[in-house]
Amino acid sequence: MTLLDSLQPATTTNTTRLQGRDSCRRRRLVEAVAFVAVWMTIGYLFRLSANGYLLLGVPLTAVFQLAVRRRPLRELFAGDTSRFALSRRGVAMAMVLAVVPVFYAIQAAAAADWTLFGWNMAAVAGAVAAAFSLRAGTVLGALRSAALPIAIGASGFAIVFGIVHVVTGTPLPALAALGALVKYTALYFPATFLLEEVAFRGALDAHLHHSGDSRGWQSAVFVSALWGLWHLPVSLVNLPLPLVVAELVVVHVLLGVPLSFAWRSSRNLAGPALAHAVNDAVRNAVMIGL
Repeated sequence: MTLLDSLQPATTTNTTRLQGRDSCRRRRLVEAVAFVAVWMTIGYLFRLSANGYLLLGVPLTAVFQLAVRRRPLRELFAGDTSRFALSRRGVAMAMVLAVVPVFYAIQAAAAADWTLFGWNMAAVAGAVAAAFSLRAGTVLGALRSAALPIAIGASGFAIVFGIVHVVTGTPLPALAALGALVKYTALYFPATFLLEEVAFRGALDAHLHHSGDSRGWQSAVFVSALWGLWHLPVSLVNLPLPLVVAELVVVHVLLGVPLSFAWRSSRNLAGPALAHAVNDAVRNAVMIGL
């Protein structure tokens, strides 16, 4: 028996293991694409509003997590947890986070805008998930993981729309912008625990990237590109389709990759959710008057 013969079984085993890992990775990619494709197809077929399109993601994400990933729903918000539970302090935190969504849910109900009412009620439910995530980690930890995505996203929006204000000569009312920043951060932070961020970071990124996997940047870019394409059914940009696709993919890769790494570093949705909320709030604030 030669040395080559003695090494062959181990080499064969390693090759088989690598092939199996690659096959599993390809399967996960197909599942991720199928999940987003189903969501987009339903959005196109039923011509859903932006809020209706977001709400559609709640059952779709739950089905994907339970039936495809076969993981408990609590891991969408915080990994490495044994059960979903809130202490008294957690309940108090959830109640505080739900105040603003409840206020706007009441307004939507009074106006008989039931889609908007559903969006705000999703944010109310998201307040419970947000409190769970914050209690599973720490507020300081959430702020740390949110710092880089906020620095990239918020500064980018401020610069781009600030230039537009200067070029067009349109003033930005400071008090109105500050009010919008506070309002939308308070609304979007709990909402992202049931809408959008939970799907693309809590479910898809966790599905495509496992601890110890190589190609971390590639999977983060892939998830972010899917996130950009996902916006197509509700995109209102009046440009040729190739330009719309390019704009959505580029912008959301720039915003999404830091969000993916924030999720991976903490295994807690609080950081990415906070960053997403602040970035969108800054965008809405600096767009006032344009």
